[in-house]
Amino acid sequence: MHGLRPEIELSWKRSKLSGIDPARVPEPTLLDPSDSAGRLLRAARPVLDELGVQLSGTGCGILLVDRDCRVVSRVFDSDAMRSAMEGVGVLPGVALSEDTYGTNALGTPFEVRQGLVIHGHEHFLESFRQFSCYGHPIVHPVTRRIEGILDITATEKTANPLFAPFLARAVRDIEARLLEGARESDRRVVDAFQRAARQRGLAVAAMGQDIMLTNKAAVEMLAPSDHAALRTLAADVPAGESRRLDFVLSTGGSTGLRIDRVAGADSGALFLLDVGDMRSPVRRTATPQDATSRLRRRLRELRSGTGALALVGEPGSGRTWAAREFADGALDMLEVVDAAQIVGQGEREWSASLLAVVARSPEYLLIEHVHLAPEPVLALVASLVANSGGPRIVLTSDPTDSVSPAVRDLLARCGNQVAVPTLRQRIRELDGLVVALARKLGRADLRLGPSALAALCEHTWPGNLVELRAVLAGLPDKPDGSPIRALDLPEDYRAPGRVARLGGRERAERDAIVEALSESGGNKVHAAARLGISRTTLYSRIRALDITV
Repeated sequence: MHGLRPEIELSWKRSKLSGIDPARVPEPTLLDPSDSAGRLLRAARPVLDELGVQLSGTGCGILLVDRDCRVVSRVFDSDAMRSAMEGVGVLPGVALSEDTYGTNALGTPFEVRQGLVIHGHEHFLESFRQFSCYGHPIVHPVTRRIEGILDITATEKTANPLFAPFLARAVRDIEARLLEGARESDRRVVDAFQRAARQRGLAVAAMGQDIMLTNKAAVEMLAPSDHAALRTLAADVPAGESRRLDFVLSTGGSTGLRIDRVAGADSGALFLLDVGDMRSPVRRTATPQDATSRLRRRLRELRSGTGALALVGEPGSGRTWAAREFADGALDMLEVVDAAQIVGQGEREWSASLLAVVARSPEYLLIEHVHLAPEPVLALVASLVANSGGPRIVLTSDPTDSVSPAVRDLLARCGNQVAVPTLRQRIRELDGLVVALARKLGRADLRLGPSALAALCEHTWPGNLVELRAVLAGLPDKPDGSPIRALDLPEDYRAPGRVARLGGRERAERDAIVEALSESGGNKVHAAARLGISRTTLYSRIRALDITV
């Protein structure tokens, strides 16, 4: 890497960490077309046609890739350039990302988020060193998201210095056409909404790429989390088609729903909800039949019985809150000890303090993090569980499939075992949870706008409520009282919409890949080995499941 520019040297380091062999042409990864690629190509086509005329006689080639670094268009001035590029795997549909093809003028600009010249010898792959290129990002004027990269390539050792201004002008033209397309798309959504809103007895909502519209009936019927659910459902309806289904509202009850994908409006959709078809009344004061309500009802039922209770769930899911709910909020009757403190206190001292608490005869004794206790302590706790004359024991633990056999045996002795739902299972309650947590943080005026709520609904929340609380605590203050937008969220929480559309199997696959990448420190070669799949398959699934690495 001696003599390379700093930005190229860093790219080579990333390429090596991805396990790329510079002497070998990678196996092509072909990706299916996407809606975003279609929008980009429609905006770019006239510009590409003009570039083709301007390049006549130069021997250069033009490549356009979408936001997945997939080749969506190629313009060649000569058969020789076409043959040279196809010889190294530059084919329609191939993803030319840096983690597959190493340093190049399509994948690397995505990494550095700016235009970049790559001279021949700076390519990581030896087969690419016959080319010199310049790649320039295409940024959507509204969302500020990179929609793709436009590249110009020549068979020279050094890139022509005129490549950059030449391509920059072309990119500005494509961005202007993207803006026109977004306006036209939103106009079609508005027109469809206005026509539908004239009908009586319907709650009407419409969503475009950057807008959301509701009539008065829809405002009364839909909570913010319902908007996220509607957007998810619309993603499964093909463009120009309709679908009817029953829609369960987060406030309780259900109604008939018709989803119309608005023709010519990209991701635009119209939602028609039948107000007269409600299976139960919609009242903001109604008790929603959600995971939290079901948990509360179950704890209330168990409170009137006898025997110990085991509350199992992921860290941060609200196990302590559930224990307090079980004790009916009577904190003066609830004593708490934490098995996590055994490491600092030692088994003997901690066990003595536990027995001292038992001697005070509280009505409820909560033992937190019991899965962290060593086996001698587990035996002591088991004896307390079996003692019907002492305080009622409540244990909190990680899920049973992740603890030792000795802990599973202890939990089984409790008789009553309740699973505390993860935040992923309570995502329809997210707006209410945000309100409750914001109040506890002393930020009762914190409000999430639809874009922010939709983005947070798409996050997988491995840290559950604790993670959500940390995100809310870090959000900026809005002196004017305006709601938080998606752009105000930390970058890792501005989740792409595709994640929300994944089914259960795909979500599980996505979680497994994210976990493997995390355990491997981001090294894809090691992550692929952990998962038992090839590196090529891993790259393909990372893109298909919209995993940011």
